[in-house]
Amino acid sequence: MIPALARWFARLLSAWALGACCAAALAQSPPARDPVAQAEAFARQAAEFQALGFRREAIQELERAAGLIAGRGDAGRTAAAILGALGQAYLRVGLADKALPRLQEALALARAERQPALVAAALNDLGQIHASSGRSAEALASYLESTRAAREARAPLVFAAGAANAAVALSASDPAAAAALLEEAEAQLGTATDSREADFARIRGAQAWRGLRLEPSDARLLERPYALLGKALRSAEGRDDALALSYASGHLGELYAAAGREAEALDLTRRAVFAAQGARADESLYRWSWQSARLLARLGERDAALAAYRRALASLQAVRQDMILELRAARRSWRDTVGPLFLELAELLLRRSGSETVPQERLLEARNVVEQLKAVELEDYFQDECVATQLARQKDIDRIAPRTAVLYPIVLPERLEMLVGLADGIHQITLPIAAAELAENARRFRQRLEKRTTSEFMPYARSLYAALFAPLEPLLAAHEVDTIVLIPDGPLRGVPVGALFDGKGFLVERYAFATAPGLRLVEPRALVEGREIQILLSGLTEAVQSFPSLPFVDAELTGLQVLFAGGRQLRNREFSVPSFEKAMRGTAYTIVHIASHGQFDSDPKKSFLLTYDGRLDMDGLEQMIKLARFREDPIELLTLSACRTAAGDERASLGLAGVAVKSGARSALATLWYVNDQASSLLVNGFYRQLRDAGGTKAKALQEAQRAVLADPRFRHPVYWAPFLLIGNWL
Repeated sequence: MIPALARWFARLLSAWALGACCAAALAQSPPARDPVAQAEAFARQAAEFQALGFRREAIQELERAAGLIAGRGDAGRTAAAILGALGQAYLRVGLADKALPRLQEALALARAERQPALVAAALNDLGQIHASSGRSAEALASYLESTRAAREARAPLVFAAGAANAAVALSASDPAAAAALLEEAEAQLGTATDSREADFARIRGAQAWRGLRLEPSDARLLERPYALLGKALRSAEGRDDALALSYASGHLGELYAAAGREAEALDLTRRAVFAAQGARADESLYRWSWQSARLLARLGERDAALAAYRRALASLQAVRQDMILELRAARRSWRDTVGPLFLELAELLLRRSGSETVPQERLLEARNVVEQLKAVELEDYFQDECVATQLARQKDIDRIAPRTAVLYPIVLPERLEMLVGLADGIHQITLPIAAAELAENARRFRQRLEKRTTSEFMPYARSLYAALFAPLEPLLAAHEVDTIVLIPDGPLRGVPVGALFDGKGFLVERYAFATAPGLRLVEPRALVEGREIQILLSGLTEAVQSFPSLPFVDAELTGLQVLFAGGRQLRNREFSVPSFEKAMRGTAYTIVHIASHGQFDSDPKKSFLLTYDGRLDMDGLEQMIKLARFREDPIELLTLSACRTAAGDERASLGLAGVAVKSGARSALATLWYVNDQASSLLVNGFYRQLRDAGGTKAKALQEAQRAVLADPRFRHPVYWAPFLLIGNWL
């Protein structure tokens, strides 16, 4: 089983256990159409939404239910069930701060009403909060207390939920105790009436068994999952429950696939797909369509596998937002968990046999599939649904200028597929470098580049050139390419490719480079088209908030003010959050230049730009840049001349790559690491001078500025000029 799916079921069963308690409590309420009865109806609707994977809709229904019974003294038991379900719903989307008070109130009410089953359910979910915060001892204690309360209440479903979570917590330290809990849970489930909740409890038990670290020879590791899933399958068949049938047959198919029995696995998985379609359960349909696609690909049925992958992607779209929330709550990235679906489909589309050439439509589809992944990655990173909307409104890079190549690497486990977009179409070049090797070489290259006193980076600069660019050189030469737009993926996001070495010189000496998070940009156009340039110059020269001074920022800002014959300045004390906001509100600037410390972190909440009085996070930067919503055009260029990302941190590099999208600017100029501020001042002023005087593209202006710094004997080392990236529109 995919580990992420096992964790998903760990969370899923907890919901079913509490749902069962809630249903039991609600079943005893009178059918009168009073507020309590209405609240019960909303709670039942919420349970259906949860089962189908619609987390936000479930929260809305439960909030309505909680509002109806708030303060009613005659609804104690029902209130405990609803508040517990609401707390758990918040927990599943990562809102522990909202989940905790609801669960604590549910626990207090359940104890006051002497409802041990509801006590057990609340304790189980409170254990989940402890676990999500890294308090493993407290989590285990809460799970075990939950099992004791459930045992007292003779509530097998709630016991099974707590036992499964406790078993996962004990699996490494005390697998024998974990196995004993699971055996007791299975025995208790034997006394439960067949129901959807009981089926999901058995499914969760099967997954917990598979995760135990028992001796490989222990027969229970195979016997118990087969027995539990078989029981769940028969129960779902007997009740004609399409949703439970889908999950039971899908996971049983997974067991057969792991045993190498592909034909039987495929039959069960197809049954799971059919049942998911009958239940109209997109989350289930996505999972089992994906499993079906993998099996079909393994069996060599390429066309059927492609159809299954496409069906999985289509189903995923319906529950994407809810899955992002749930994965975020579990501290899992979209890329690691769901990304393989996109990459497997792209790999299948790009696969060739012998001398067969992949048709252009297949290359386009493969590229578009990876584009979908990148768009959701940005949305996931910034935790902002509007990022995907912004991308959808932008323009495709569908017309490539002469002498320009768009490089679109697709990082696959065993190879790198480079799609090269040129004026005559897309060219596919397969590069035999595995993802793990590429990631390691990229990480070492970045780390050594930042050592300004050594040339330890050079072996990696040569090897990465040989692996990534040497095979492309004949194609680039044939089209007389002088500008390269890189749409980086994975470990390549943090690599300044201009610093790769071809044996004679650095690549920046031959090519102008730009980078973009995807193929969609704010409508590309040149910076100067007869328009007056309005520039806002902001920065810090003084040491503030434990950050060192940047003395050359004075010269940088003064030089730019002279170059553009004016411009608004916010320097040191004037560069405060309120002053920056006021400036952005008052003028539609063409260029916004910020020369201050900043960092991009794997956690977007820790990414910031330093102001004199505080820190400006990415949401704040976006809001301020978009203050003048009446303006006809976006900011042409956002420059951040002293930011950094950690070497090898792909998520942090994703944030840097996405800054232009997040801010809504056409282009951004930013750095991968802190740069000597004298070299930075020279390069930035040279870039703007080229942009103003030469009348070329931003990419060419940056290339000339980098070459000028490289020619200075003091700054020839790439540490001084390589970290500058032009992001977004390169024209």
